[in-house]
Amino acid sequence: MEKFKVRYLKSFMKRANINLKNLVSTIREMEERIYCCYAEASLGMDRDVFLKIILVDAIFILELIFRNVQGYLESEDLLIADQMTPIILDLVLLENQLPFFVLEKLFNLNPNLSNISSLIDLTFKFFEYFNVREISPKNVKIEHFTDLIRIFQLPQPQNLPKRQTESEIVTLMYPATQLHEAGVKFQVNSSKCLLDITFNFKNGVLEMPCLKLYDETEALIRNVMAYEQYCFGEKIYIRDYYFFLDCLVNTTRDIDLLCDKGIIRNYLGDNKAATSLVNKLNTHVLLSGINQNQNRIFKELNAFYEKPWHKWKATLRYQYFSTPWRIASTIAAIILLVFTFIQTVCSIIQIVPIV
Repeated sequence: MEKFKVRYLKSFMKRANINLKNLVSTIREMEERIYCCYAEASLGMDRDVFLKIILVDAIFILELIFRNVQGYLESEDLLIADQMTPIILDLVLLENQLPFFVLEKLFNLNPNLSNISSLIDLTFKFFEYFNVREISPKNVKIEHFTDLIRIFQLPQPQNLPKRQTESEIVTLMYPATQLHEAGVKFQVNSSKCLLDITFNFKNGVLEMPCLKLYDETEALIRNVMAYEQYCFGEKIYIRDYYFFLDCLVNTTRDIDLLCDKGIIRNYLGDNKAATSLVNKLNTHVLLSGINQNQNRIFKELNAFYEKPWHKWKATLRYQYFSTPWRIASTIAAIILLVFTFIQTVCSIIQIVPIV
């Protein structure tokens, strides 16, 4: 991969009509600001070496985005085409992040790039696979690519639900199969936002967005959750969703149910792997708060399950009215019972003399 970085660096300088000295000077101007973005462990190396890594990686990312989005692919790009999926995953991992202001500064040195489109527009197009909510790049400011992935999954900041304090948190006590047996009806909604979860206590309908599980899901989500916990304090909304999911899933039967209802699409191969993935995502994650909407749903689901009438009604429905054949059999049995009762009454009337 290093040879591609060198090639991309030369290509960038040629297209921008700029030399390496100017690039180094630009990075030097941002040196202190760059250093403030990294943990102390990353700053133990020599400063010149550190800034060289930042420069080479930043140019590689800019060229990669530009070539793929604008279609300016060269023969050498075909050699890394098969590696694009792991490359994109590497770009969104928290430990690999470059401050977006560094990318923008270098991007604007090249008028051939900046005159075509803004970097934020190109970035949105490059990561459009993750932009399931089709958010517009207009007025969006990002810290880095991990931050962008988080933004793609959440509503606008002003629409985020308020937080519940730790002392008021309610935990969902029952997994999906138990809730289902108590009459909760799981339905998938059309929303692309993870937080769009609703529960109607009156009819027992729990609606959730669809989640797709791939081999890359664990690494991706763990990084976003780690970023949230490190930078957003109690406002860890991505964690909220996966905590909800973890509460719903105890066994493969729970995954079976959620897959059957379309709430989960499992591309991992088997439901055992999906169960393990969901349960591992919250390992070593602190529960310091939760959003108020989810806390309310937890309370209502617990209360719904604990009402005996809901269990009796669900049992009646599943045992006698779950399929057309069972409905027909139940109706036939009722009719037979009624006829038997009428016949018995008639027999008694014939035997007992009328006074």
